[in-house]
Amino acid sequence: MADFTSALYLGARAVPWPAGLPLTSGRPAALHEPAGHRWVAREVARRQGLDAGVLAPSSLHLFCDVLTLLPPRGAVLLDEGLYPVGRWGTLRALLQGRPVHAFDPDRPAALPRLLHRCAQQGLTPWLLTDGWRTPAHAPAPLARYQQLLRPFPGAVLLIDDTQAFGVLGTRPDDRQPLGYGGGGSLPWAGLRPPAAEGQGPQLLTVTSLGKGLGVPVAVLAGPAPLIAQYRRRSEVRVHTSPVSELHAWAAAEALHHDARCGSAARQRLSGLVQLFRQTLAAGGLSAFGGPFPVQTLRPVRASAALALHQQLRQQGHHALLLAGPRPDQPALAFCLRADHPPAAVQAAARAVVRLARGTDWLLTPANPLISP
Repeated sequence: MADFTSALYLGARAVPWPAGLPLTSGRPAALHEPAGHRWVAREVARRQGLDAGVLAPSSLHLFCDVLTLLPPRGAVLLDEGLYPVGRWGTLRALLQGRPVHAFDPDRPAALPRLLHRCAQQGLTPWLLTDGWRTPAHAPAPLARYQQLLRPFPGAVLLIDDTQAFGVLGTRPDDRQPLGYGGGGSLPWAGLRPPAAEGQGPQLLTVTSLGKGLGVPVAVLAGPAPLIAQYRRRSEVRVHTSPVSELHAWAAAEALHHDARCGSAARQRLSGLVQLFRQTLAAGGLSAFGGPFPVQTLRPVRASAALALHQQLRQQGHHALLLAGPRPDQPALAFCLRADHPPAAVQAAARAVVRLARGTDWLLTPANPLISP
């Protein structure tokens, strides 16, 4: 039986916990930030090519008050497909009377229109997006966003990079489609912070380590002045519990392990993604997702999705049943992991081919409704 419902993309590891490590100091992060916490935040920021970082228990904690850094004339431009945790963070901005405008990233004219409105009203845009856009099964057009924001002094491109960190890296090629280093969407897209103020938007990332590295902590990373400002202003760091000592230790250990073994794990993961897609292709099918380890099938009807999900489960292949691009079109997702046996991955793909043979269940490149 194979489980394809976990997003621990680089695989799960059993880690012996250090004896005698206290769970917490009992002091809020605003009052006491241990050296180990600071190291984890700096290391995540370094891998993303950013100056500084700050550790938090989750991305929700960070999104809760990162938008308090908006300038007095700031406006939030929200990718409407942003992961829900990021969208929740904009609710506080709305409560504070800040303008929040959603845009459809698949409509090329939508964002320029909003930016034109910001220019007319003298507003400084903060653009929020995911690094890897799960609904679209593709990376966000970060270079385009950076270019569009360049004329606005003080603009910020804020990226939720939870899906991509630890998985994607710099200079993807045929040998390593996921890239090298696992630094996430910024190195994958070749984005760097502006060399000087006024030369482009500042880059901020909110990154949970709970997927690629398997540790439920998060880091806000970006330019040192903005991170320092967040430390001073954050109410979450005053009124909520800090990251536990065990989780901070686990995050540091995971980063050290990734430095030693992550490249090999990403290589295995790439091979499994290719195996899954090639096996489907041999049966005349295809999945959405490209090189990313979440491979998605889109049945043409909700009843077909439910039937396929149930039949796969009965055969021992556990997949995720997800909301699709339309309410009546759920999707079936396989989260591939570096520790999945190749035989299990191939067996799951072959089961999909068998179950779909002779039916019109799945959208494929031959079906013009949606193409991968």
